[in-house]
Formats: sequence, C-alpha cells, structure tokens
Amino acid sequence: MAKSTSSFSELAQMYFPGCATPKNAVRCLQRSIKRCTKLATLLAETGYLPYNHRWLSPKQQMLIFENLGDPYPD
Repeated sequence: MAKSTSSFSELAQMYFPGCATPKNAVRCLQRSIKRCTKLATLLAETGYLPYNHRWLSPKQQMLIFENLGDPYPD
C-alpha cells in the first residue's frame, strides 16, 4: 500500500479524521500505537521513536496498517 515515506501527521489524520487539529490526531495515533504493544515493539525495531518521529518509512507504514487496520475500510 505505502511506497514512499509519509508524514506521521498525515497518517494520523487518515486514522483520526474527526480530530480538531493535526496535533490531536498525532496524539491519538501515538496512543493507539502505545496500546498495541506488539506494534510498538515492531516499530521500535525499525528505529521508530514515539515522541520524535515525523516521517514513516514504507515498512513502518505497513506495520501500522497490518496492526491497526486500514484507515479507509471499504
């Protein structure tokens, strides 16, 4: 699905479109990642840092999609 790096903020807004601001969406996605310990561990292995990460690699995006589901389910 993901082929290039993307902004953590953009991905957060895809998962949480109802948040009032992009910053709130980022907090919500960070919280979801933290709650999913398997995902948090897998992301940490790729070099992901929870509070200092602005860009996601294609692998990191795929891990999020696999563990949190598609942000746009059919």
